[in-house]
Amino acid sequence: MRYQLQPFLGDKRLFTARVARFGLRHQVYRGAEPTLMLKDVVLHVGSADIPVDHVWVSTGKKMARLNPTLGDKLQFYARVRIYHKYLHATGRENTDYCIANLSSIERLEAGHGEDFATFWGRLKASRKFVTDKIEVPEALICTA
Repeated sequence: MRYQLQPFLGDKRLFTARVARFGLRHQVYRGAEPTLMLKDVVLHVGSADIPVDHVWVSTGKKMARLNPTLGDKLQFYARVRIYHKYLHATGRENTDYCIANLSSIERLEAGHGEDFATFWGRLKASRKFVTDKIEVPEALICTA
């Protein structure tokens, strides 16, 4: 649980984080949508820095155009949200906190791993039903 985000629920705040993984979320009617795992997340509040272990965020158009690579350190503003996750094993629902609506995304340090365009190109080549809302310039996509 990310209880350290609870006091900032609904607020748009400054964060820094490192790109750890690319993932996929299955949406029934929209197709598979890409996600991004950010680790070493730090919420900056005045002179205080509040560490958050990790968060998963949707990879929208802005993030796709930035074409992050694994290991990149990013700075951005995001809104703190609440969400409910259903635990299939127990049949219970837990409340957790996340970040959404990322804006003013900047790359502070470059990483050395796979980039998002390569991941997205491989995914689109291997699946029939992926979202068409993510626009990655064809020049960046490498399907090797």
